[in-house]
Amino acid sequence: MWPRIMRASSSHEEGCERMWGVKTTKLSGAETSVSELHGCQAEWIKTPRGWNIKEIEGTGFSIKTDLVILVMGFLHVKHEGLVKELKLKLDENGNILVSNFQSSRPDVFAAGDTVLGASLVAKAIDNGRKTADGIDKWLMDKK
Repeated sequence: MWPRIMRASSSHEEGCERMWGVKTTKLSGAETSVSELHGCQAEWIKTPRGWNIKEIEGTGFSIKTDLVILVMGFLHVKHEGLVKELKLKLDENGNILVSNFQSSRPDVFAAGDTVLGASLVAKAIDNGRKTADGIDKWLMDKK
């Protein structure tokens, strides 16, 4: 329930303003210093190929700033390369589909964010350990 609970922190008490549904479009400044963040309102649109962000026209804004912290995630594992070459099946979110930690190819295992999607590192580590146990069991059964 944590993400669904609106909490006030000391930053909010000092005057921080929350902004939802915002897309950063550009950072500007001189050399290695940022002085302004440019953005707009945005909305997420579900398409047959997954979620896409759509900028809402006419909602552009800028905020004076001296520090930007980048927090990046991803939607799913890249489908090019091994995923495509091995023809691994994907779930509805574009993650590698597994059963007992095995992909659609029994000799290919997957764990962490490639299976769970972007998540907490602790969950990925736990999932990796469970997958390692699954690999060990599969190899022992092969003997």
